[in-house]
Amino acid sequence: MKEFINEVISAIELHEIKAYYQPQYDANNGRLVSAEALVRWEKADGTIISPMQFVPRLEKTNAITLLDWFMAEEACRTIHELGEKAVPIAVNFSKWHIKERDFARKLQSLLFTYDVKPGLFEVEITESAMSEESFSVIKEWAYNLADIGVKIAIDDFGEGFTSLRFVKDLPVDFLKIDKSFLANNCQDERGRGTLETVFFFANKLNLSTIAEGVETNEQLKFLQNMDCDRIQGYLFCRPMKKEDFLVLAMIDQVPTVESDNYLQRQGTFSSHSLLLRAIKDEYQLVIYGNLYKNSYYVMHADDSLEFDAPTAGIIDDMTAASIERCTTEQEKKHYDELLSRTSLIRAFCRGENRVEAKLEQKINGSVEKLSTVIHLMKHPYRDDILMIGMSRRI
Repeated sequence: MKEFINEVISAIELHEIKAYYQPQYDANNGRLVSAEALVRWEKADGTIISPMQFVPRLEKTNAITLLDWFMAEEACRTIHELGEKAVPIAVNFSKWHIKERDFARKLQSLLFTYDVKPGLFEVEITESAMSEESFSVIKEWAYNLADIGVKIAIDDFGEGFTSLRFVKDLPVDFLKIDKSFLANNCQDERGRGTLETVFFFANKLNLSTIAEGVETNEQLKFLQNMDCDRIQGYLFCRPMKKEDFLVLAMIDQVPTVESDNYLQRQGTFSSHSLLLRAIKDEYQLVIYGNLYKNSYYVMHADDSLEFDAPTAGIIDDMTAASIERCTTEQEKKHYDELLSRTSLIRAFCRGENRVEAKLEQKINGSVEKLSTVIHLMKHPYRDDILMIGMSRRI
């Protein structure tokens, strides 16, 4: 093990260990707002060693702290080089740092050396690392970081079994949602329900959310509907070399704005569940959508009602699939004039907050008449137009 550690130290000295950066984007406007620093090992002959081949080995001992501090310094150097165009950069720190009593002081000194504002540096600590230490130790460590002004994110949230106390009583700023939650493109009902619960929980505690591993448009649309704050994943950008990230940050930057505005949800989970249950009993299909973002997700779909579109995705695509189920050209025209996204936006601009239509459609091989009611409302903090659509058999 000692020989391996010396090899890593040598790689750092030879500049083979490098910091790559994966951009994070505002889920609402798609602009670059932050990034995560990720380690890469590039040997002189061009061979690239995956982090999975050396990071887990280092994490078995406190030797990983050498790599973590190297990455922290690289992130500070990058933030400094960006100057006025700087965006916050997150750095992963292992569980060993929680026992490092002067951790906050060392980090503060590093920030001072590179003239980095504390708010531009984010400390990521994994959920599992937090659960391995006593609450008192973690609390002291976290509050020391908060005192110097850096942000704290719980990485891989949902992968482990962290006590809610760790989130409730610590000065945490971000929950980084584990990418396993986005499996199956958010098509699994229990998976969607779990995600909804996580975002509801974060919202109630005024925590910002970051979703990693976003790879499909369906995942993006679902996360937008959940009011997720930041998006990170291959759908937007892969990790890139420092020089490429510097160029990207220089041309794709927006002013840093505190995003403390959330769509406030009233009531408790019990009343929310009872209300949804009553709606499900009345309607076979319930859809939530954002007309401006052209996104939707299915809150409820009865098995007896055929639904040919993905359960999270683009409203225009869902409309096209629904029009195809209409029985006549007249019915198709009627659907388009009343229930298409463009028609609903126009209705809202005319002052209407409710649209109703009765249409014949082909469902499970037979023709049935459906009554669809669309409720329209403005987002309380943005210009977005939100919709709740409910359909039932007549």
